[in-house]
Amino acid sequence: MSRTVVFGIGNTLMADDGAGVRVLELLTDMPDNVELVEMATGGMTLLHNFEGVDRAIIIDAVDFGGKPGEVRIFRPEDVFSIKTVGYSLHDLDILKVLDLARTMGTLPKEVFIAAIQPGSLAMGEGLSAEVENTLGELARRIRSLF
Repeated sequence: MSRTVVFGIGNTLMADDGAGVRVLELLTDMPDNVELVEMATGGMTLLHNFEGVDRAIIIDAVDFGGKPGEVRIFRPEDVFSIKTVGYSLHDLDILKVLDLARTMGTLPKEVFIAAIQPGSLAMGEGLSAEVENTLGELARRIRSLF
């Protein structure tokens, strides 16, 4: 049986950046071969969690230019990053992490990014109303991948 891991990424101390972690709380009814992993630290630590994973779903707050709370699911190869910074633990581009995993030969065969457009990335706990109100929709869309 193939191994699927759903990674919830984000900093719960930076408003909507914590949405990826919060969505995991709504995914309690997943198939037996699906593991939920909270990655509040995110970043390069994601690389160490790909070993033996056939399919990865990464939930994260992503600024894709949408309305706050808008959700999208896409494959990394279907998008490109407009960030111009290099690899850094402080300003990390998830697409660069995935590219590094590909180079290292550890990238899962199938990867999805389940994204929610943040409204606020200010310091502080709690999500904006727009993001909070669409967590359930993102969880339903993730479930539809199974």
